[in-house]
Amino acid sequence: MDTTILIKTKKELKNKAKKLAGELGLSLADVVNASLRQFVTNQGINISKIPTETLDEYSNPEEILSGLRESFKEFR
Repeated sequence: MDTTILIKTKKELKNKAKKLAGELGLSLADVVNASLRQFVTNQGINISKIPTETLDEYSNPEEILSGLRESFKEFR
């Protein structure tokens, strides 16, 4: 059975998240559900700051997006 969660967040944050989710072929609900599943599975939340130079210098952005898309498919 599905349920609804109402949250308050900054409008700009929601819009940026929705845009990024769309670019990845996901809905904002998909992203929130995946985050909730990870939270429950990991029994916590991991927050880190990854320098963008590291991703730009050592990784192909398309490979990162492709991997992210594949990982989200597991949660659908």
